[in-house]
Amino acid sequence: MESIPAEKVHHELGDKHCPDCHHELTEIGKQPVRQEVIFIPAQLKKLEHIQHAYKCEYCSQRDLTDKIIKAKLPKTPLKHGLGSASLIAHTLYQKYEMKVPDYRQENDWRKLGLDLSRQMLNYWGLKSSDYYFKHMYKLLKQKLLKRPILHADETYYTVLESETIKTYYWVFLSGKHDQYGITLYHHDPHRSGQVALDFLGNYNGYLHCDMWQAYT
Repeated sequence: MESIPAEKVHHELGDKHCPDCHHELTEIGKQPVRQEVIFIPAQLKKLEHIQHAYKCEYCSQRDLTDKIIKAKLPKTPLKHGLGSASLIAHTLYQKYEMKVPDYRQENDWRKLGLDLSRQMLNYWGLKSSDYYFKHMYKLLKQKLLKRPILHADETYYTVLESETIKTYYWVFLSGKHDQYGITLYHHDPHRSGQVALDFLGNYNGYLHCDMWQAYT
């Protein structure tokens, strides 16, 4: 509750006169009575970026072409579409943290007045991973493989409309006593030991795992 912004609502008399004798009342104190939390529904705001251009009359008179200078525009996080950084980040949070699939998000955004297709949501997820998260993943993997103790496990997922039907997600994470824990997921269609070898490389620490032969 401490992290929620607070607003004090004072309830005072409109007419500060005694209802019996009609003399003016003197305030003698105040006390907190109760608390309540207000929910503010999500809102969308459309930003229309308008670029201004400027001409230097002095330089233009002396050169063969006009001297035009345009104001700089902020870089978009991803090309194509209406996605701002905040909008894209929220769709990724909804999908990967809150487990809301694209088709349900598509309906939710439409109710807010935004026609956002599931294809665009999928595009944002793929491109965000490729442009931004991939480099972070590589850096975290380098740090993870320097830890003296690692844990590993894998599990399968059933894939619809796929030749393999099953696909595997591997997880590699640092020990619970590390000050800054790292957990990385790795996808591979196979469950063979080569997957673990490719991920771990020349790792020479201790690996905690089950008795699955892939780790031996």
